[in-house]
Amino acid sequence: MRYLIWRTSGFILLSVALLYAQDSTKIQHLEARIKALEEKAEEKELEKLIKEAENLSREKEEAKEKKIFTGGQRSLQALNPELSIASDAYGQYIMNEQGFTEDSRSGAFFRVAELQFQSDLDPFSFTKIILEFSPEGIEFAEAYITWSRLLEDVSLTAGKFRQQFGIVNRWHAHALDQFDWPLALTMILGEEGLNQIGLSFEWLMPSFMADANNLFIQLTNGENEHLFAGEMFSFPSSLARFTSYYDLSLDTYLELGLTGMAGKNNRRGYDEDGELILESNRFTYLAGLDLTLLWEPTNQSRYRSFLWRNEVYYVYKNLTDEDIKAIGGYSYGEYQFDRRWSSGLRIDLTQPYEAENKNKYYYQIVPYITWWQSPWVKFRLQYNYLNGNHVDVEDHTLRLQLVWAVGPHKHDRY
Repeated sequence: MRYLIWRTSGFILLSVALLYAQDSTKIQHLEARIKALEEKAEEKELEKLIKEAENLSREKEEAKEKKIFTGGQRSLQALNPELSIASDAYGQYIMNEQGFTEDSRSGAFFRVAELQFQSDLDPFSFTKIILEFSPEGIEFAEAYITWSRLLEDVSLTAGKFRQQFGIVNRWHAHALDQFDWPLALTMILGEEGLNQIGLSFEWLMPSFMADANNLFIQLTNGENEHLFAGEMFSFPSSLARFTSYYDLSLDTYLELGLTGMAGKNNRRGYDEDGELILESNRFTYLAGLDLTLLWEPTNQSRYRSFLWRNEVYYVYKNLTDEDIKAIGGYSYGEYQFDRRWSSGLRIDLTQPYEAENKNKYYYQIVPYITWWQSPWVKFRLQYNYLNGNHVDVEDHTLRLQLVWAVGPHKHDRY
C-alpha cells in the first residue's frame, strides 16, 4: 500500500514537472518571436527613414540643378526713382461786407503741386528731391541725401531741407493737420518756416529716463532773412534738438522736445550795387518746447484716436539800435471718430515780431473737420477767427481744402 502511494505521488510530480517545462518552452518561444518581430519592425522603420533621407537629398540636388541665375542689366525700371505727386487747392470766403481784405480775397485758388523723387542710391544712402509748382513759379522745396548708418545709430543728411525746429516746421503744407501752419510759427520763424542748406546729424541715443531719446544737430547757412542775414549769410547757424519718447500704456504715448538755435544776422559782403558792407556781429537766438500726446486704442487705431499737440517758440534778435523779443505758441486737439472722419480745434497766441511789442498780441481760433474720401483724396473744412489787441479789424475766413496725391509716398509729411 505504501509503495502504491509513493508511486502515485511520483507520477503526479513528474507530470507537473513535464507540464511546467512545456509551458516554459512555449514562453521562451513566444518571447523569441516577439523579439524577432520587434527587430524586423525596427529594420523596416530604419529602411523607411533612410529612403526618406535619400529622397530629400535627391530633391535638393535637383533643385540646385534647376536654379537659374539672372542679371539685372536690362531691368531699367529698378533704376528709376520712386515718383509721387501731391496737389493742394482750396476755395475761401472772406466773411466781411467786401469779401476781401488787404492781403486776401474770396475765390478759388491752387496752392501747390508737389513733385517728389525718392530713391535708394546704394546700400548706404538714399536721396529725396522735391519740386513745388505754384502760380508764383517753380522752386526747390528740398533736395538732400541721407546716409542712414554713418556710424552706429547715427545718420547724416546733407543738402536743402526743412529744419527740425519743433515738430510741424518739418512738415509740408499739404500734409499739415490743418490747412495752414500755426500763427506763432509763421510770425516767429517766417512765412515759410526754417528751410536752409547744410548738414543734419541724427543720433538715436541710448534710452535713459525714457523709452527712446533722439538728438539732432544741424549746421546750416543763415539764409532765412526773417531771422538771420539772408543772402549775406554767415555759416553756420546751429540747431540742437533733443526728444524723449515715453510709452504711457499700450494705447498711449508721450513725446517731449526741446530745441535751441543760434546764428548771426549781421550783413557782411557785397550788395547788388557792388558796395562792400561790413556790419559788426549781431546774433539771433531761438528756443522751442513741444509736447505731443497720442491715444490710439489697440486694434482700433484706424477708427479711433486722439492727438494733443503743443509748441512754444521764443526769439531774441539783436539789431543795431533795438532788439526784437517775441514769444508765441499753439495748442490743438484732434479726435478721429471714424475711419474717414476727424475733427479738431487749434488755438494760436503770439506776440508780433517787432520791437517794443510788450502787451501786444494776436490770437486765432481754428476749428476744422477732415474727410478722407480714400487714401488718395481728402477734403478739409476750416474756419479761422483772428483777433487781438494789435489787429485793426478782426478776420473771419472759411476755407474748403482739397488734397489729392499719387505714388508710393503720396502723403509723406516731409
